[in-house]
Amino acid sequence: MSNQIDLEAANVNKEIQSSEELIHILNSCDVTVSTTDTKAAISLQASLQAVIALIVNIAIADSTKADTITQELLQTSKIKQQTVQKIVIDGSQNVDVTTTDTQIAANIQVLLQLLIALLVEIDVL
Repeated sequence: MSNQIDLEAANVNKEIQSSEELIHILNSCDVTVSTTDTKAAISLQASLQAVIALIVNIAIADSTKADTITQELLQTSKIKQQTVQKIVIDGSQNVDVTTTDTQIAANIQVLLQLLIALLVEIDVL
């Protein structure tokens, strides 16, 4: 029982995503600002993690060992992403500003690479 507690305590998956945006407009007119901030594709990430767990469980008959391996695999997908944007518009006219901040691609990419490596390892690909 203590092994399971230790394993759960060691399996802290840290994913930090933060974003700061400052748009300062001074002495300007006809300024249009459009911002997009996308931080989550939670369902896609959860689906990839579920597929990884399913493949490991199918490939390894021992469910305890399969759970341990799955936790170790998913534990490697730690991501920290930070974006800071500062835009100053001063003394301008007829300005269009568009900003896009997408912070999910790296984590999904890591999980996809992990899934492909796992499939290659068990000779599915």
